[in-house]
Amino acid sequence: MERELMVLEERERIYKGGKHHDKLKKLGKLFVRDRLKLFFDDGKPYYETGLFANANKKDLPADGVVTGTGKIDDRLLFFMASDFTVKAGSIGRYHGEKILRIQEAAIRGKRPILYLIDSSGGRIDEAGGYHVDRYSGGRIWYYHSLLSGRVPQIAVLYGPSFAGTAYMPVFSDFLIMVNKMAGMAIASPRMVEMATGQKVDVEELGGAMMHATKSGQVHFVVENEEEAAEVTKRLLTYLPDSYDAVLPEYDPVEPARDPKDIDDIIPKDPNQPYDVHELIDCIVDGGSFLEVKKDYAKELVVGFARLNGKPIGVVANQPAVRGGAIFPESSEKGAEFVWKCDAFNIPLLYLCDTPGFMVGTKVEQEGILRKGRNFIYASSVANVPKMTVIVRKAYGAGIYAMAGPAYDPDATMALPSAEIAIMGPEAAINAVYYNKIQEIEDPVERAKVVKMLRDEYRKGYEIKKLASEMVVDDLIVPSELRQELITRFETFKHKDYPLPDKKHGSILT
Repeated sequence: MERELMVLEERERIYKGGKHHDKLKKLGKLFVRDRLKLFFDDGKPYYETGLFANANKKDLPADGVVTGTGKIDDRLLFFMASDFTVKAGSIGRYHGEKILRIQEAAIRGKRPILYLIDSSGGRIDEAGGYHVDRYSGGRIWYYHSLLSGRVPQIAVLYGPSFAGTAYMPVFSDFLIMVNKMAGMAIASPRMVEMATGQKVDVEELGGAMMHATKSGQVHFVVENEEEAAEVTKRLLTYLPDSYDAVLPEYDPVEPARDPKDIDDIIPKDPNQPYDVHELIDCIVDGGSFLEVKKDYAKELVVGFARLNGKPIGVVANQPAVRGGAIFPESSEKGAEFVWKCDAFNIPLLYLCDTPGFMVGTKVEQEGILRKGRNFIYASSVANVPKMTVIVRKAYGAGIYAMAGPAYDPDATMALPSAEIAIMGPEAAINAVYYNKIQEIEDPVERAKVVKMLRDEYRKGYEIKKLASEMVVDDLIVPSELRQELITRFETFKHKDYPLPDKKHGSILT
């Protein structure tokens, strides 16, 4: 009885964390064990491991990190959560080993892993090479790499994170950052000033909104800890436990907008903008669309949704932003999203309405060819069920990235508003007939000739003609699009389409 009491007393001491609770309150953050209550069923871990790590040192309870398993909506997953009250959540030898062990458990147990990160980085006052030893904190990112594509990895960042700990968020499949609280960069503002002379604060260097709008390295920005937990829980409703597990399914919900509205949403003028979110609302289950990276490269909209209760990934050009053209940033955004959906066997729906890839000096300097290649590559090798809808414009190589007919979608459907061509009529006429047009001096006559040439060019890619030539599989009545997609995705639920044998492709997305 005495020994049992000793263990219980020691456990209660460790549960209280370190000595820096006052600092935590000043920063407006929750204590790690209160934070966990926001995530897990019954408000606590299912079980905890490594609780007594470094127990011989009274000022390092649990060595500054809580690890174990928890249940979210009765689904088990692994987790690690920094304890900022213990040396600002810094990573020491046993702290790092606890993270490694929970990563190993996730590899073996084939369940998602959640990283709740609030760490100042490596504990530099500890002697030795614990960050470079064979089995040390430096191995964390090796395990991140092994976990990638095996199980979902979700990171939530609660504070400034520099150097090594900044890699934990970006190695994860999805990153959630708390606005005005979280930050991440390869070096701290002080190190940046020492190395370059540049004076910069955390927000400018690596704040949540900087990463959301400029670097594209964060998937969701939230305003508080409660919202971080809610987004995490919602994200998990679209993800399987592992790459070979079944996807979670829910009761079907009618779409937020009547599919009959599609005709009114899509303008007759192919150059007139509209918001593709309105089209998505006519297709997917009401309230199910979870947009990913919504503040980055807005000319492409990506996100998870449910169609008749089943998860899908949506990739849609956004005509309301930059005309829906594909830029280097949107190429990266699209490639990453498609790659992750394919890794976890989430079916893909492409809604194509793009004038193609952007041209010009700036985008060439930013690597439009290489980044566009990555988007095309991801769409090419994704062998999950894929449905492509040509909504309106499908010009140039844009249709390649958007899984057009040549890229093996399981069906290419077109709406009556669809146009498929090597380039738009204005550009095509200018390219082929520029000299002839310039020779016409009378402006009225010139306009008449240009119109005639455009009309003639349009006949070549009129959608009924292309449907008759089986360039597209079907011409779909807009009001029937949702049901058509439900039927076709159901048909390919057990799709088996192995890729040619090889170790792996040589193109990294």
